[in-house]
Amino acid sequence: MLALVELAKDPYERKARLAPGLLATLPLLVPLVCVYGARHPILTGLVALLAGCGATYTLASVARVRGKKLEDRLVQGWGGMPTTLALRHRDQTLDSVSKRRYHDAIVSKLGIAMPTAEEEAEDPAKADDTYVGATKRLRELTRSNKSLLLKENIAYGFHRNMLAMKPIGIVTCLLGLFYGLVLAGVVELDPLAVNLVNLARPGLAAAMTLVISVALLASWLFYFDADAVKRIGFAYAERLFECLPSLPSVVKKKKAVAAP
Repeated sequence: MLALVELAKDPYERKARLAPGLLATLPLLVPLVCVYGARHPILTGLVALLAGCGATYTLASVARVRGKKLEDRLVQGWGGMPTTLALRHRDQTLDSVSKRRYHDAIVSKLGIAMPTAEEEAEDPAKADDTYVGATKRLRELTRSNKSLLLKENIAYGFHRNMLAMKPIGIVTCLLGLFYGLVLAGVVELDPLAVNLVNLARPGLAAAMTLVISVALLASWLFYFDADAVKRIGFAYAERLFECLPSLPSVVKKKKAVAAP
């Protein structure tokens, strides 16, 4: 129960983890509630009991675990996290002026010496280690930031977890489409027949099931992909580095030291 309370209070948990799990099950929940909810109050009570006993928390946990596993594969394909890529001299996603500003700000605000382009070319792994260390330190100093940075972090987590739930979402959407067609009378099972004319008057429950299933299926097929996650990741990286000027300087008189 305490976990559910925390889930409800934390905007990241609600939007980035719970929402993808709920959206993956929505095509099946809609007909369940619309068709059987009013007729079978015991079923409605059972659904509420399952939600109270941790079904929502389980959905959020599944989305989180699948999202982290997917992120590991994405990072291997990208060659690093977007925050790391954004700081690399050899990466061209960000303009060189912004990159230099971020490097200079990390030196002055965090006290971490950043590698030059030549040093990065000589030892890319060591340079990446410095970028990762600087990013981790910056995250620690901006955890209390509840404005645009949090929104971008939520957006990244949501897109990553939606992509991770894509196989499940596609299956539930297809099931929802089939069941919606059955509810509308377009598909008859006994005997097996197809009556497309019934699409003109599908009924409220069937119409809602079909619309939601089609909309979610289209979003999973045509929007949620690795490129979308990477774009949102770079947007988060930019917002994170834009927080640097507002931090107090940790380097006064002493020379910046290299990251461990």
